Amino acid sequence: MRAAGEGVVSLIKRLRVIAICVALEVGVLVGVPMRPEEIEELMRQMSEPKLARTLPAEEDAGDDDATDGA
Repeated sequence: MRAAGEGVVSLIKRLRVIAICVALEVGVLVGVPMRPEEIEELMRQMSEPKLARTLPAEEDAGDDDATDGA
């Protein structure tokens, strides 16, 4: 089952990638010089996983009560 915010994060990530690609394409059309190494570095940085800190949900803390009744 997917978390409710997972779809939103995926959409935001896709829109960010599209925005970067559009900016690069506009740069090409205008004639801005950019070396292939710079483009590779930018794309690699965007694809690296980011670390996120999450707090445990409150309902997860109550799981111990369900096992006591068995």
